[in-house]
Formats: sequence, C-alpha cells, structure tokens
Amino acid sequence: MSIFSQPKLHPLPAGINLSGRFAIITGASSGLGLEAARQLLILKISTVILAVRNPSKAETCISSLRTDPEIKKNNPQAEIKTMKVDMDDPHSVVKFTETVIAEVPRVDYLILNAGFAPFKFETSPSGHESSIQVNYLSNVLLLAKILPHLEASAEKTGQPSRISWVGSRRHESPSWASKKPVKKDESILKYMDDPKNFDFTTKYGDSKTLCAMFLYQLALKLNTEKIIFNMMCPGMVTTAMGSDMPLPIRIYISVLRAIKSRPVEEGAWVLLHAALVADSSTHGRFLTDMDATPKAPYLASAAGQEFSKKLWNETMDDVKQYTSLPPAFIS
Repeated sequence: MSIFSQPKLHPLPAGINLSGRFAIITGASSGLGLEAARQLLILKISTVILAVRNPSKAETCISSLRTDPEIKKNNPQAEIKTMKVDMDDPHSVVKFTETVIAEVPRVDYLILNAGFAPFKFETSPSGHESSIQVNYLSNVLLLAKILPHLEASAEKTGQPSRISWVGSRRHESPSWASKKPVKKDESILKYMDDPKNFDFTTKYGDSKTLCAMFLYQLALKLNTEKIIFNMMCPGMVTTAMGSDMPLPIRIYISVLRAIKSRPVEEGAWVLLHAALVADSSTHGRFLTDMDATPKAPYLASAAGQEFSKKLWNETMDDVKQYTSLPPAFIS
C-alpha cells in the first residue's frame, strides 16, 4: 500500500438497530466525534451524550443533528444531550463522570474520541504536559471513575458494555525507543512532562503509545461478559485537527490530506465498527482501520513490557489523587 493511499473501507453492515441503547462520545462537537454521533442516531440509538469542552458550541451541533434529513427520517425522537468535560482538567473529568453516574441509567457504548496533537509545549492545570493529560491520563481517570457504572450497565442488559478508544498507528514506534531513552531510574511521567523532551513531531504518537500500553494491561483484568475494550486507528481523516499549527505545517497537512485523507464519514465507520460490530475477539486488541493487529514489536518486547508495567504503577499513583481505584485497576 502506497504511503499516499489508504485501504478501501466498507460501510457498517445493514440492519443495525440501536433502539433502547445509550452512548457517550467524548470530543463530540466536531469531526469524527460529531459524525459518529450522527451515524449512531441514524442507527436509531435512543440516547447519545456529546461530552464536550464547550457546551454552547455543542448546542449548535445538536441543532445540526436535529435538522439532519436522515436523523429526522430514522430517529426523530432520540434524546441528544451535552455534558461538559474538559479533558485538560482532571477535576472536570471527575465531575463529568459523577454527572453521568447520577443522570444516565446505563451506558452501552463509550467512545473515547477526545484528543489533540500539540505543536508547542504547554502544561495542564494538573502540571502534566497537555497532550499527556488530555490524550492519556484523563482518559484513564475517566475509565477508573466510570468502569463500575459500565459493569452495572452490563448486568442490567445482559450484554457487555463497550469501550472503544481512538488510538493511532503512530503508537508503534515511540521516540524513547529509538531516540532519547527514558533512564531506568527515571520517572516516565516526569520524562514526558519535561520540556527538554518535547518534540511536536513525535509527542502525539508518544501519547498514543501510553494509551495502547494501558489498553493491553487493563484488558487482561476485565471480565469480557461485562466489558469489551478495544482501540482503533481511523487513519488520516479530513477533520480540523492540526488547524492551530503554524502555517507551513498546515500547508503540508492540507496537501497530504488532499492526496490521502478519508472523508469524515468513512473515518467514523472505523470508530463505530470497533464499538458496534467487532466481536469479543477484539477485546484488548488494537484495530488498524477495521482489522485487529498484533502488538507492535516494541510493545511486545521485554523492554516494552518493563516500560508498560512501570507506566501502569505511575499512572495509578496519579489517578489516585482524584478518585479511588476500582478492583480491576488494583488487581
């Protein structure tokens, strides 16, 4: 396959009917998240929650969904709600999950879509580098808080709740494996937070490596009768991601997208395939487009396994600042 093309994707299978189901999508005010919400509504989902940083912007999104001809035709009575969550702020994540637990009777599908690619070093209110907080730590915190609710949802429905997390192919080759390594006695999170180790060309991929490592570890601890947890990469998709980067980089990205990029509708097929169609054999697996793939060589290596275990312990220590850990995070 040429570096300037991507595999052809097929639409979701016909006949999916999500009546009575509840879904949450983070980062749902634009791009892949909003399109995934649109497609869920066409598939007759009863309730979809747009988890967004800016609820006033999301109200405009709700209006666009309500007036979408296919939604009006297939699912005009669906409940579309917004809830605020700022993934840059752990306290906002805690408040969001508490609201979900209090107000949403069950969650069948949780699609973790929120994320960003930084072009300059910035810190979150937590003190962590922003992409590590947004792309990795806040998602782990969200899962720690909401996992018991997802398990309870599965007990109500008799079917496993689904967690599908948007990852990236770029997780396969983290910068520290080939460039500047993390020292054996060095904290991984402190390394990630150090401005001297920031490189905008690798930071996004590095953050997604942490996400994949967490997937592989947590999945081993989950009961697949209650939770199916996978991660997917939708490839290059035409979205606004990267629109805040310097002009030369935006021009390069625009040219590459013009040649290679998928429309957002097809990118959302990948998200929804992982959440709705992929079976339990994809639990704890990374899906490249719609196909489960083996662990990347580094992640499967002894060095990668050692790094992953150390990362898990540091991550749990960080998350414990904001919430108690559910049993699967302790065992």
